[in-house]
Amino acid sequence: MKRQTKTVVQFLGYVSPWLVGFSCFGLFPMVYSLYMSFCSYMMVGKPIWIGFQNFIDLFTKERFFYKTFANTFVFMTATTVATLVLGLLFSVLINSIPRCKRFFQTVYYLPAILPFIAGTMLWESMYARFGILNGILGNLGLGPIEFLNTNNAMTSLVVMSVWGGIGGKITMLLPAVAAVPQEQLESMDLDGANAWSKFVHVTLPMISPTLFYLLIMDIIGGLQAYGPMMMLGGGTATITATLQIYNYAMIDHLMGYASAYAWIVFVLVLIVTVIFFKFGGRKVYYADGD
Repeated sequence: MKRQTKTVVQFLGYVSPWLVGFSCFGLFPMVYSLYMSFCSYMMVGKPIWIGFQNFIDLFTKERFFYKTFANTFVFMTATTVATLVLGLLFSVLINSIPRCKRFFQTVYYLPAILPFIAGTMLWESMYARFGILNGILGNLGLGPIEFLNTNNAMTSLVVMSVWGGIGGKITMLLPAVAAVPQEQLESMDLDGANAWSKFVHVTLPMISPTLFYLLIMDIIGGLQAYGPMMMLGGGTATITATLQIYNYAMIDHLMGYASAYAWIVFVLVLIVTVIFFKFGGRKVYYADGD
């Protein structure tokens, strides 16, 4: 019994830094924000308990409430699909040329190590009316494009995000593609299968756990996106739920309202993640049969 107690004490000692950090910077802020979501509070005085009024106002009176979630889903869907498809495509192509694998893997990963602020400023200069993109279009005889106006802003932000996200996908997908058993591919060669059949029936199932992990992480990240929108703007065409939370909390100082908004986003992310785990997880192939 003493030995077990000693083991437990040692374990708690090892994990105590994490427990303290999580309690102070994770658990407590979550619980406090839940309390604040039922209060009216503008960062001065004491919070006033108003029950579900913040949630009711969000669903009934908030002008851009549904627009922000529509923008969020559009951005999340576009970036998730584009980065996964392009990342998988480039991973397969890079894996087919072993001599240059390291070189291309490094080149494609470079945007991922570029600081977010620097990368965003780079794209902002490229999207400018007299930037490099409009310069190229001008040389081709095409008129300048307002990349960050209401009609084009979402597409421009998606392109920028995909450019920065492909490298990370290749870094994780390339080892998975390289680990596909060659004997299975060779057996399909003997059966006369073409490259597409081998990809669909062998490569795709074998890398499905990695794809599923990346899919879930991209969905969670996409539903919380606000950085590109905050940096490059785009007005109501690109405002997302998380960016609106920032506006209410840091600009309007409506902490109770912002907390209610944040918990709606949290529940939405939780629901979407559970749905994908429940239905998408069935399509994932594990070599051990689990």
